[in-house]
Amino acid sequence: NFVLLPFPAANRDPEVFEAAREFNIVTERPKARLMTFGAGTHYCVGANLAKAELEEGLRFFAERIELLEPAGEPDLQTVSGIYGIDSLPLRIRRAG
Repeated sequence: NFVLLPFPAANRDPEVFEAAREFNIVTERPKARLMTFGAGTHYCVGANLAKAELEEGLRFFAERIELLEPAGEPDLQTVSGIYGIDSLPLRIRRAG
């Protein structure tokens, strides 16, 4: 017996998150309990550092680009318990 958890579906409840199927960096989201860093005694000890680094990195990046769009099909990993992307070609146009 085994249990398969659909991690890609985490934090995407359409009844809680209105824009669950669409990524929008400025979307306001309700203060619902997120599953990203675990919970309880298994909560990630590096969560606050990871959030701070991500916020700083995204701000730095967003100020310097005008356009970011897919430039081809992603190369997806196989089902191995954790889904991921091996590569994602992007087209980036710098601001200014």
